[in-house]
Amino acid sequence: MSENLQATIIRILVEDLEADPEQTTGDVTLAELDLDSLAIAELVVRLKEETGADLGEDESSMGSLTVSALAGLAAAAKEGEQAA
Repeated sequence: MSENLQATIIRILVEDLEADPEQTTGDVTLAELDLDSLAIAELVVRLKEETGADLGEDESSMGSLTVSALAGLAAAAKEGEQAA
């Protein structure tokens, strides 16, 4: 499931947040994509809208996450919500 989430995150980054498609891979951090806190907050909101994954409101610590790590976090959040 996290591969689908990773693809969704990459699509949001490229299409909505105008990240460089050649640089946007699973291994790149959000900080390396030059996303500021507002862009990360927008990413979190868009991800919740599209997938239902609620990552909370602590976007300030997400800049160091890779796209793959963010997908894993989103997958865990979705699984936690389904179990509740």
